Amino acid sequence: MQIGFVNFNTEEKKKVAKMMQMLQDSEAIEELGIGRVRDHFSNALFPGTSTLQHHAKYFAVLPSLYYFAAHNGPKFKSVHDVEEFIIKAEIQITRQLAEHKDGKAKVGITGIDTYKDALNDYRKYVKYDPTYIYGSGLATFGMVSNSSIYQLILDVSREYAENPHNKRNKKTEDLTEDADELTGREQLIICPEEKYDFFEGVSMSLAMSMNEAAFVKKRITDSCPKTLLTYLLNKENLELPDDINYYDLIELLADLNNDVRDIYNKSVLFSKLIHIIDWSFNYAYYKSFGILEHVNKSKTEFENLYQTHKGTLSNKREEYRALFEYTRVIDFLLTEFCENCYNSLITDGSNSLDLLAELVTRRERTVKRSRSKIGNEAYSKIERREPSYNEFRWSTVRTMVNEIRNPE
Repeated sequence: MQIGFVNFNTEEKKKVAKMMQMLQDSEAIEELGIGRVRDHFSNALFPGTSTLQHHAKYFAVLPSLYYFAAHNGPKFKSVHDVEEFIIKAEIQITRQLAEHKDGKAKVGITGIDTYKDALNDYRKYVKYDPTYIYGSGLATFGMVSNSSIYQLILDVSREYAENPHNKRNKKTEDLTEDADELTGREQLIICPEEKYDFFEGVSMSLAMSMNEAAFVKKRITDSCPKTLLTYLLNKENLELPDDINYYDLIELLADLNNDVRDIYNKSVLFSKLIHIIDWSFNYAYYKSFGILEHVNKSKTEFENLYQTHKGTLSNKREEYRALFEYTRVIDFLLTEFCENCYNSLITDGSNSLDLLAELVTRRERTVKRSRSKIGNEAYSKIERREPSYNEFRWSTVRTMVNEIRNPE
């Protein structure tokens, strides 16, 4: 893929540079194709979450916005009308969150850098708006009946307009407090008993209220009972400081459901193995271009990491065999690749680096074909980021769990 732009002015150059940096940092093309297995572990342990999410507040505010739109919004003629209405409201929510004087960092507020321009033109808002980012989670937690939210709002709005029973409500009435009393049928949009002014409000705290936190916690725990996410929400005396990493969790899960614990343990084994493999990828990448400085650094990091996990690799052979049997039904070819890498590490230890480099090269060419980076001169001047552990959305989950457990 090639991306180009016309150099109009300094502002445009800044925007394009920022976009290019985002593409590079996100590693949109995941070279070894671990996504299916990685997402399986993430969804099994932390359903409804994603790395694009940042704050639990949206799980309270957004369904309330959808309910308001369906019952108090204008007469929508199409899905496009609904989308435009919702995005304009989301921009105002972004403004309110950004302007709240709570002294806290504004990290993770969707569209915080674009809302001022978007206030005058909603098309200047972010590519991935809050509905896109949180929609699947809202459906997973049963706050909306499905993730086709714009269509859902349009359908509910039309039914509401045609239902004489509901016409007793005034156009300006905030109906969120009656969210549990719709028409006696299955609720299609469920929201907390909380008042919001989506268009004229002055500011909105990122911190959750007691009502919001109780609502979101109940929806998650009711819909995803046997998950690590629900376990952490219910362990209110469990401290989750910012410096606690994913691997440290094992020390805190004494009474975790055995099935969930087993999935967690397998995810840790998978993450450690992939981290070692990632460094062998960097080694193969730089070696293919003869960049000796980075080749030597990658080799040193690989050897150090192998020594760190040598005991786990050697002493948990049965656990790794069980991991491979578990992932084989999820992604057969990736499992074969991981198993070959593991066997090479067990057999040759840190001396297996060159063989692993051959394995990752073949794997990348199988997965990415013409888009492969190893040995591709188009990438010869591009420096790669240092690999990090895959923590299966843990940083997002830790933040949201703490926000739900500590309302203001």
